[in-house]
Amino acid sequence: MSLPDEIPPVVSFVQKELTDGATRTLEACLAHLPPIVRLRLLAFVHLIEDPAAMKAALEVTPSGSMRLTLDAAITPCPDHHH
Repeated sequence: MSLPDEIPPVVSFVQKELTDGATRTLEACLAHLPPIVRLRLLAFVHLIEDPAAMKAALEVTPSGSMRLTLDAAITPCPDHHH
């Protein structure tokens, strides 16, 4: 027996409700973070979305501390400020 090609309306509605709830929860959590943390998360998301547009350098010290440095390989549009 093959699966139907379209998603039943109830399943689609539940998925939308779950997605909306998760989005609202994330927005509430992000609002409580300091601006520098939000900026770091945004840079990391850009790295994941388009790795070719970002340069990444990971430094690990003998004590075990790590530093990830992200640098845009392209010049950002002046209209975008984070």
